[in-house]
Amino acid sequence: MKKAASFTEAKNLISVGDAIVAGISGGADSVCLLFLLCELRKEMDLKLFAVHVNHGIRENASRDATYVRQLCEKWDVPFYLYEKDIPSLSKELGLSEEETGRRVRYEAFEETAQRVKNELSAVSDFGPSGKEREVKIAVAHNMNDNAETVLFNLFRGSALKGLTGIPVSREGKFRIVRPLLCLERSEIEEILKCFGLEYVTDETNEENIYSRNRIRHDILPVAEEIAPGAVRRILSSSQILAETDDFLETEEKEAFERCASLRGGNVKTSAEAESAVEVILDCGKLSCCHIAIQKRVLHRALRIVTSGGRDIGALQIEQLLDLLLREGNRKLDLARGVAAKREYDKIVILSKEGGFAGDESEKEISGKLISKIIPGENFNLNLEDFKKTAGANKYTKLFDCDKIDGPFELRKRKTGDYIAVKRSDGTYGKKSLKQYMIDAKIPPSERDLIPVVAAYDKCIWLVGYRTSDDLFIDENTKTILSLTYER
Repeated sequence: MKKAASFTEAKNLISVGDAIVAGISGGADSVCLLFLLCELRKEMDLKLFAVHVNHGIRENASRDATYVRQLCEKWDVPFYLYEKDIPSLSKELGLSEEETGRRVRYEAFEETAQRVKNELSAVSDFGPSGKEREVKIAVAHNMNDNAETVLFNLFRGSALKGLTGIPVSREGKFRIVRPLLCLERSEIEEILKCFGLEYVTDETNEENIYSRNRIRHDILPVAEEIAPGAVRRILSSSQILAETDDFLETEEKEAFERCASLRGGNVKTSAEAESAVEVILDCGKLSCCHIAIQKRVLHRALRIVTSGGRDIGALQIEQLLDLLLREGNRKLDLARGVAAKREYDKIVILSKEGGFAGDESEKEISGKLISKIIPGENFNLNLEDFKKTAGANKYTKLFDCDKIDGPFELRKRKTGDYIAVKRSDGTYGKKSLKQYMIDAKIPPSERDLIPVVAAYDKCIWLVGYRTSDDLFIDENTKTILSLTYER
């Protein structure tokens, strides 16, 4: 037990005065965990609480609950029992019983932790420092569990994160700690034997009905024969990989801040975003990053638009890398509910439920146009100032009123729209508005959203961009038309 106690102290898993909610199944690992916590309670003024979840899978599951209840009574630990029909719930959620059980357990742990926090606060039960007790959740993962997790993820082709194994602690609403991660399963069994502690056995752990059980029974024993100490070395390697992943995550956040912008959803800063309708990536900036950072930035973008990254894997990352490396405007479907497109030097990734902003062809132009006539006597002496004004403001432009042929309107672009372009010989030609937008590299998704001031098919002013060249004021102008666009 000294080894586990020293590990707990070295990793700062438990502090004096903490309130610990422990997940106790009644098996060897969890009984060892509860025994360790009871030993630490004496010297650290801990408040302990035990949670047991009956999954409703095995006929003798109630036996386990009874044993844990009796053990908690013997050791003076408050006991909380949750009973769930995991088989039915797994079908309802479309998940395996193993994954459903894991989710239900952690929900029970958090619910109990919140209840404990509320109860301690209500009676002003503070720690020895006089501060409110921190409520933590303790679970009984050991070194063999870690090895099984690493190998399972390796066989599935996991990225680096999956090879870091089970973390010693995990931050969240309540911090989750794993004091037994330094012990092999054989060491735990030896501790229980030494102290004469009994435990119950889940017979399903002995059956090869789950992938992890097959790794436990068929692979790890052979690994230990080939390389004695394999389980311990896997833990060491996973911790090195965890440090590497932590460093790369810092680099990833910084790169995302440089390369990405967000639109819609719950947006804070790019690195802290919880969700967004669209993530827009700068191809030039992202291409300058190392390939490992490129992939991580793309994965972060997908996690943001999918609120977690479910169904996102190597295939979707490779598709996005192809979009990044090959120029040309293209669209593609990724995992369910996610799409991406390349627009010149940008990649837009979004939830298809949100829709591409520019695909809403029925969307009307918002804003209004304010026009004002300025008679000749008001500008004759200040012609150069008026010319400067005409080009100084993106949303106010001055025109020679007499050069505009016909009534004008504010609308979105239409097929056949053109602008007048001055040729080198001083004459004027026509250029389609579509071709101008292509030459100006205006993303297709934005083209229908740019206000157009037009007289019939002639674009007088593409708001925010340019005006027709043949409408400028000069020394022959008699009347100036001032147009201001207000959003």
